[in-house]
Amino acid sequence: MLSRFNPRWDRMPTRWDEAPFLGNGEQGTQVYQTGSSTLHFGVGCSAAHDHHPPAKDDLNEKHVEVLNRGRHFIGHLELHTSAPLTAGTSELDLWNAEATGTIRSASGGQLKWRCLVHADQPVIMIETLGSGDLKDSVFDYLPAKAQSPRAVRSKQPREPANPATVLASNPDGVQTAIQNLASGGQTAVAWKVVRSDQNARTAQVIYLSVQHSFPETTAAASAAHAIANASIAPVDRWVGRHRGWWHHYYPLSFLSTGDPYWDAFYWIQQYKLASATRDHGWIIDNQGPWLQPTAWNATWWNLNAQISHAGPYQANRRGQASALSHRLSTNRDNLALNVDPKFRSDSYGLGRSSSGWDLVAHSGQPGGRPPIDPRIGHETGNLLWALHNVDLEVRYWHDESLRDEVLYPLLVRAVNYYRHFLVEENDGRLHLPATHSPEYRTVADCTYDLDLLHWGLNRLIELAEEKRQMDAHFEEPLLPKWKEVQRKLTPVHTDETGRMIGRKTALTGGHRHWSHLLAVYPLRTLTPETSADRDLIETSLKHWRSFGRSFAGYSSTSAACMAAMLGNGNDALDYLNGLKTYLRPNTMYSEAGNPVMETPLHGATAMQEMVMQSWGETLRIFPAVPDIWTDVQFARFRGEGGFLVSARRSGGKNQWVEVFAENQSVVNIDCGFDIHRYSADAGASVQIQPDGKATLHLPANHRVQFFASTMTQSAPAIDAIPSRGQPHFFGLGRLKPTR
Repeated sequence: MLSRFNPRWDRMPTRWDEAPFLGNGEQGTQVYQTGSSTLHFGVGCSAAHDHHPPAKDDLNEKHVEVLNRGRHFIGHLELHTSAPLTAGTSELDLWNAEATGTIRSASGGQLKWRCLVHADQPVIMIETLGSGDLKDSVFDYLPAKAQSPRAVRSKQPREPANPATVLASNPDGVQTAIQNLASGGQTAVAWKVVRSDQNARTAQVIYLSVQHSFPETTAAASAAHAIANASIAPVDRWVGRHRGWWHHYYPLSFLSTGDPYWDAFYWIQQYKLASATRDHGWIIDNQGPWLQPTAWNATWWNLNAQISHAGPYQANRRGQASALSHRLSTNRDNLALNVDPKFRSDSYGLGRSSSGWDLVAHSGQPGGRPPIDPRIGHETGNLLWALHNVDLEVRYWHDESLRDEVLYPLLVRAVNYYRHFLVEENDGRLHLPATHSPEYRTVADCTYDLDLLHWGLNRLIELAEEKRQMDAHFEEPLLPKWKEVQRKLTPVHTDETGRMIGRKTALTGGHRHWSHLLAVYPLRTLTPETSADRDLIETSLKHWRSFGRSFAGYSSTSAACMAAMLGNGNDALDYLNGLKTYLRPNTMYSEAGNPVMETPLHGATAMQEMVMQSWGETLRIFPAVPDIWTDVQFARFRGEGGFLVSARRSGGKNQWVEVFAENQSVVNIDCGFDIHRYSADAGASVQIQPDGKATLHLPANHRVQFFASTMTQSAPAIDAIPSRGQPHFFGLGRLKPTR
């Protein structure tokens, strides 16, 4: 099925945002033409960061964390062809995670190539087969200076500078390019070319590994070892193992809407997701494994990392969700170092940007934290938003260990940070000094922070009470204080335009971030279950979107999620369609010339929100399907509590729903139809409510199926929806002739 969504190129791309891209969660490459006789193969590694010590950070420098410990340039591989190129085609095979192509010369020479980044080994493989005047093409590795792209762009070189790359050749044919970093650690590239002449043709295979180590200087040895192993393995078996990983990954969930554009887009994002991160691996930073010249060569925490990882929970892809919780957990000591020294004994924080390696991000605080940049120095709520992602992982996989060992202790300290700054005023309410509403304004009682703090307090109280139910001896000494703060904390400010940015500050102009609407999405602490709350959400959303300027791609995706929560499928699709103008030919995305990962990934999340939602202990099936999507199928989508859900919609009507419980649990379900009949495993309990919804009491590994009277299938089946209209191919079509 996936082959119909493969991106295709009828001409060679010439930029990163047009090119086929491949990755395994750490290593990555892109393939495009940079000269008449040159193909560029990027060499990326999400692990490769600089490591200037945080103790030497000059807080007067904006984004000093990025300058000192962000990703650094490595180098790239070039294929120099033995004749100028006149044509080229290529295709990205999603199912097998391989790119293939053919380039041609004017005199009929031809070179076929294939590239993959091995799914579970740190090796990039490129095969070529050249004939005619392209027979003698050669590979060449070009190292770059190990510099921060932000430092290069802003002309703020780091001292001491990293030494020059050291090139070496080993007796076994493995070549290396070693970047020994001035502050410790090493990034290394190792490669080996195997060449064979076949009469009129020349075949080449190059194996390349890029690795990083810190504080050790073992990357070169590790990369060379990976190349030695890959180059002696039988190619078919080696490639088969790679393909097997991907063939297991894709069926974890399924979505088909029949929309040729959005279905292709969705599956490319599922491919991109697994190319960018792996289980307990690297957080998807602004670049993924495909570092480009940019000012944002690090992880951003006031939106980017959180929404990059928003989709895997419902898509049942935990291996693409777990990096965020894992890195927050392993770097919790640095979360304490991020706050002012006087708060470190009981608080955690997370500033705007950090290295993915250590999560050192000097946190803002209410009232500001000079000499940090005034906006960044007031930005306080980012860690709480990141912990909401961790909470989703806890809820969707019903993971008590993650709840008790990571979420709870980190949330305690993140909430405690705010307690140092709350001020009780004459109204008897606790108020916040000025904090920064991301990408808008610094204001007292900032809605961004209040939404997150209200959520954090409520969740801590829930968790503490759950612990007490499971352990009669459990006592949380902070529980009375949390309840007091929850009771006295000022509500969010509103006016006739809806939710305000903060005290005495309404939204009065274009605002691409939805920082004042987090309670609606993703926190869902403000939901449309009462008419008053629905009116507030609708008014706020309409006002936010009314300015018609200063929007970004993620403005469209987040608005789509909010419209979906309201049950407005047509509006959700209209908002989602707004993303199209921002997408590049390969579905990549950039802002102000800076590549960023999160927005296309979040577009796929918005599609998931339109077809299933899980919140308020209720599964909602096809809650916001646009009229044009008459037939929709999803399978094995995950809901809170560890439920796997599949459903079918045909002819504009929901047909059947299946719910499978991984754990013993209770859930409500709104099937979107009057339940005509149902089938339940022995031991499962189903209670049909007067409003047509059902309450399920399911033991572990039990399932229930619900059927509408209009069901058209003889039995539930998982099928792709036929495409409505012509297929849509991302990539590049042929250039139209000019007159």
